[in-house]
Amino acid sequence: MEVLVDRFRWALSLSPRELAGVLESTLLDPTAPLESYFKLIEEAAREGFHCIVIPSSVVKLVERKALDHGVKICTVSGFPSGLSTLKSKIVEVEEALSHGALEVDVVPNFTLAKAEFIEDFLRELSSIVDVSKSYGATVKVIVEAPLHSDGELEVIVETSAKAGASFVKTSTGVYSKGGDPLTVYRVYKLALKHGLKVKAAGGIRGYVDAIMAIAFGADRLGTSSAGQVIGSMLKFKGYG
Repeated sequence: MEVLVDRFRWALSLSPRELAGVLESTLLDPTAPLESYFKLIEEAAREGFHCIVIPSSVVKLVERKALDHGVKICTVSGFPSGLSTLKSKIVEVEEALSHGALEVDVVPNFTLAKAEFIEDFLRELSSIVDVSKSYGATVKVIVEAPLHSDGELEVIVETSAKAGASFVKTSTGVYSKGGDPLTVYRVYKLALKHGLKVKAAGGIRGYVDAIMAIAFGADRLGTSSAGQVIGSMLKFKGYG
């Protein structure tokens, strides 16, 4: 628990700009107009968010604006179910990366893992990681932790590490909410064992949510409420 105490102290010491640098501002709403993505980029540039997270099909539409504003793009592959074919995931990743995306959050095929087809599961993840790394991109594997047993989750995390991923992400935020402290810590313990970092996502709406997720092991936070997180921090700490 000493590690968690140290992390909690560190999380509380973060300045607004430092906290912003941990946030991945997310917009994956299928009904969102293009203007919403432009506003996302402008906010990310203004606040200093680590990156924006957007659908692969939108990347080429906002590439120029993101570049002009110095905003890093992260995209998703296989989102949200992970059940698309490996070939389609690779095409999706390659297209997004060729248009300037620098990070990929991938939903793996959990059916393979649950059926204990681990070699196939590893082949899928390794293929996506290899393609991503050829573009210099970072891969985060979404593990959808609340939906798996401890044994299943350990296999998914271990395989993600073997495939060469850099992060595991707690959830999509669609099928489960993985930003709560207990879920983050559950993933953190396994990630630490296998040399991976943790991205927490799902239900992070304010400053307290963010601080607790960081304290329990998150290195990055994915949220569709990034501006709200910073706003609540400023109010909580009495800035301005």
